[in-house]
Amino acid sequence: MRAWHPTYLEPSERRRRKHALAQQVRELVQDVLMLEVEGADEAALAEAEERLALAHKAFAAMPDLRAKGPHYHPVDNELFERSPLTGLSNALAAPLVLDFDGTTTRGHATYPAHYEGPPGLVHGGYVISAFDDLLGVAQAASGVAGFTGTLSVRLHAGTPLHRRIDYEAGVASHEGRKVVAWGKSYLEGQLLAEAEGVFIEPRSGHPGKQIRAGLANQ
Repeated sequence: MRAWHPTYLEPSERRRRKHALAQQVRELVQDVLMLEVEGADEAALAEAEERLALAHKAFAAMPDLRAKGPHYHPVDNELFERSPLTGLSNALAAPLVLDFDGTTTRGHATYPAHYEGPPGLVHGGYVISAFDDLLGVAQAASGVAGFTGTLSVRLHAGTPLHRRIDYEAGVASHEGRKVVAWGKSYLEGQLLAEAEGVFIEPRSGHPGKQIRAGLANQ
């Protein structure tokens, strides 16, 4: 069966600007988190508040995707645009960047300060969430796109901030609508965590595939 992987689309100039805006918001999140507010100059703090309000107002004046949601837009519906883990247009994403090497999915991410849990380490919830996205993409090598049924993650060591984390994942088995996928994360070759996930394709098929098929026929 043909693999069904999401794809990175060659961005238009406007799309590159949206990606750049998302990156600026990521950096702004860190700036706000690390602000030592009690020692801040009052005038500078007031200026920051005013400028953020103006930025929000500028976005409010532009068209957005809220009416239908991003799923009905031929570019914004792509996982690698909207995902909170891998989305280049989603400021919540580190982002986790993925690639496909035959039947193996590989990736990497560098997590900044706002992903911190224990001192110097990525919060365990984000570690687990990254595997959910990673394995969810890797299962597509089977030709099936299912929803997460179960996800088991074993943490061997802490995942450090500000260091490149490498990922690999693949399909362990595929039977009917059920796919079992595996994944691992590394720091310079050291195993940090490993995961196994069971994904079940809905009987009616994955809604994302249906929406994309409909958009392609328009």
